[in-house]
Amino acid sequence: MTRRSHALIILVTLALFVSSVAGCAASAPATPTPTKTPRVEVSQATAAPEPSATPTDIPLPTVAPIAPPTDTPAPPAATDTPVAESAASTAGSDTQASSGSAGSASGDTAVIALEPGVSFMTGLRPDNPAVLDRRPLAIKVDNDPAVVPQSGLNKADIVVEHPKERCMTRFTAIYQSQDAPRVGSIRSARIVDQELPVIFDAILGFSGSVEPVRQMIYKSDIGKQVLEQARNGGAYFRDPNIRVPFNLFANTDTMWKVATQKGLNTPPKPTAAWVFSEGAPAGGKNAATLAIPYPQLYKVLSVGWRYDAGSGRYLRTLAGKPAIDKADGKQISAANVVVLLANTVETLIPEQGNKLVRGGCQSNASVEIQLWGSGPVKILRDGKVYEGKWVRDGRRAPFRFVDAQGKDIPLKPGNSWWQIVPSAMPVTIQ
Repeated sequence: MTRRSHALIILVTLALFVSSVAGCAASAPATPTPTKTPRVEVSQATAAPEPSATPTDIPLPTVAPIAPPTDTPAPPAATDTPVAESAASTAGSDTQASSGSAGSASGDTAVIALEPGVSFMTGLRPDNPAVLDRRPLAIKVDNDPAVVPQSGLNKADIVVEHPKERCMTRFTAIYQSQDAPRVGSIRSARIVDQELPVIFDAILGFSGSVEPVRQMIYKSDIGKQVLEQARNGGAYFRDPNIRVPFNLFANTDTMWKVATQKGLNTPPKPTAAWVFSEGAPAGGKNAATLAIPYPQLYKVLSVGWRYDAGSGRYLRTLAGKPAIDKADGKQISAANVVVLLANTVETLIPEQGNKLVRGGCQSNASVEIQLWGSGPVKILRDGKVYEGKWVRDGRRAPFRFVDAQGKDIPLKPGNSWWQIVPSAMPVTIQ
């Protein structure tokens, strides 16, 4: 064999070997490139980072067995319930309105017919009707035992007490007809604060929130009517004599000025649709006291209301003692106490730390309160309780209180406290 033939054989052998290896490689399955599982980064509610103008996109896992309705039939037409003739009010210097009534709704747009100069939240006619052109403020107020007594709650038109994680509660105080020089202490927002500002067409004021909840708020249809402390520090102030994080407060006058500068302080278009009557409606059962067993809070500061026949108002108690507004030194009182039972579920969002703990009063899971559709309602006024249901058939549909026949249950002119409780939680009315 010549050298040339030997070299040719070697070249052919190498070519066949390379071809065989390439064929094997092509038939072998490819190894997938590892990818990172998206992680929800959360921060402490008391020290949330400032959001960018457009919040970062990250997953927002929730457990929501009941989805909010998007296209549902309108609720039954509201009835015209007369309001008492104008008379001196027992609440401050306001006077009571006449003939305030709610209109019907078409589709998902509320139509509310109230007399000019009458508050849609209180049914009262303020001395200065111009205050009703202010966009309401929905301010988050803490209810940790460390901050009791809070300041400014007696000046709110409506205060909403709702469950939050660890079996505790928090307040959303709604202001329009009165100013409050000191409201607080102010803390972080919760998922329910996507819903409440829609009902009142309010500006949401809060200290911050964990990032997934923040994104829910900023990306929702109320995202442009927000005054978060992290981005609007001038709307708030801190009391140096109180420890952080309990020392954040606000003056409503200052908040409205900041809102005006930002173009947010426009006349509201609420979806609330309530009627008012000076006299108690027919029916109803005696309701001298109300007790609400919020689990963990109940062990420390049991929540109660007691009817005071002299003033015709309900007085709030904590652990059987008067609940005081620190700003005015008076016992907290309400013309109406509205108990709303709502489906309440834990989400997968931790409110404290990065590790999720669910179940019981050790849970740090953010709570979703499903204020859509309908649910039972108990309205306490004039020493009696009237039972029916709250109705909200769409995000922009009227939020109403109706009886078994679908007729509006009239509220007493004056302020109201809403007590949101989970559907399975028993309340005691005697």
